[in-house]
Amino acid sequence: MIFSLELEQHLLAGLIKYPHKYGNIATFINENDFCADENAINKTIFYVLRQALENAEKMDEVLLAQRVDALNISFPNDIKISDYIHSLALRKVSPDNIEKIAQELKKFTVRREIFEGAKKVADSMRKMSPSVPYNEIIESADNTFNEKINFFDAGASSPVNISDEMEEWIELRGNNPVTEFGLMSPYKRLNDLYGSLLRPGNITVIVARSGVGKTRFCMDFCTKVSSEYNVPILHFDNGEMSKEELIIRQCSALSGISANLLETGQWRQAGEETVNKVRSVWKQVKNIKFYYYNVGGMGVDTMIATLRRFYYSKIGRGNPMIFSFDYIKTTFENNGTKSEWQIVGEMIDKFKKTIQKEILSDGGPVIPMITSVQSNRQGIVNVRQPQDVRDDESIVSLSDRITQFCSHMFILRQKTLEETATEPNCGNHKLINVKSRHLGADYMRAINPVRMPDGSLRKNAINLQMDGFTVEERGDMVDLVKALNVNEELDGENNVVDDFIPELLR
Repeated sequence: MIFSLELEQHLLAGLIKYPHKYGNIATFINENDFCADENAINKTIFYVLRQALENAEKMDEVLLAQRVDALNISFPNDIKISDYIHSLALRKVSPDNIEKIAQELKKFTVRREIFEGAKKVADSMRKMSPSVPYNEIIESADNTFNEKINFFDAGASSPVNISDEMEEWIELRGNNPVTEFGLMSPYKRLNDLYGSLLRPGNITVIVARSGVGKTRFCMDFCTKVSSEYNVPILHFDNGEMSKEELIIRQCSALSGISANLLETGQWRQAGEETVNKVRSVWKQVKNIKFYYYNVGGMGVDTMIATLRRFYYSKIGRGNPMIFSFDYIKTTFENNGTKSEWQIVGEMIDKFKKTIQKEILSDGGPVIPMITSVQSNRQGIVNVRQPQDVRDDESIVSLSDRITQFCSHMFILRQKTLEETATEPNCGNHKLINVKSRHLGADYMRAINPVRMPDGSLRKNAINLQMDGFTVEERGDMVDLVKALNVNEELDGENNVVDDFIPELLR
């Protein structure tokens, strides 16, 4: 048995002497943390003491002994409970150390629970029928073991009065200011307006029509963040792209060489410059850990089991990781009993709970998620005029829960023909925010409409240039207006052409 009699007795002594300290440990210590003796003396004492403290009763060692005796529990070896409690009360314990003692005792509980869980897994594996499918074997072991592994990081188990903590928290943050929340993107203007799209426990969703560039944008985004922060990526693909396709896309994006040359292998014959560009990628990817996994045909519970198993075994508990999922769509687990929106709603709900409440470190989440979803037919742009384009959440397909559970949502679309003509050299795509639970330092710029040169008002958006598999930010609509106004003045005086705009945006 894994236990510590010394810690159990020390904690009881501290609570007998300083009962007001119980509130500091009440959320994570209970009777099951006391098991050092077969006769449950310590467990019984804690049970009686806890009942009194939670009822705001005053309790000294004499009254405590009387309460324990009243339970009529027989303790062997002629143990006199009043003498035992008196011996505890004589121990020297600092009130400042009680919480630390409780945390150390909890470690023994965690080890004990995991040990028992491992024995339970071993026992179930011995008894399991050989006919059980492979996935069910893995899921059974995962469910049993991961239930134990989050035992101590489950966070507070009772409501917390935030007013009591506000002054301390705000003052502490003032003494230790931070400039970033979560992992910042490779796009400066996007950071200024919307902050980090990769906050632990949060989900960012990119909405776009098929072929517009959802995968391209998310891969570029995650790869650049991974390289900057040296944070690994776990990428789930829903079965539409093979490992080889993603390798080609990544190499093309990083090298600037066409995917066709890479796929056919003709890059070797395309000249020394091309060869050097391709081979320069090998050094870049040493700082990028991009783990690919094909989850096509899997149910969401199997995906989540795979996510947990990978994180704990490969990344390590408490370490950061980016979870990329390409993309949200119906799985094959409905058996005709659930509608499409129900299946998708449950999927996003389960992913949210996993990264926000289940995979934790020090009681807080550690994994951000970025994913994408198809827009419905209202998201078609083609030859529409800008005023006829739907740039709001009504274009999100499948389920309203996607919008409800995400922290950030952006529409990614190609610019209309008119936008391309009137916004020269300012990119060929737009990234338009439709939901933000968090904003960046320049939050007013993010939420205020932008007055265009013709006097009309437009929602702000990020301009992107997407060529092949590369993505480049070209500022927002405010940058565009400034560039157009300056360029118009210079064009009238000096005949300066539109090529000036991208230089100003930079």
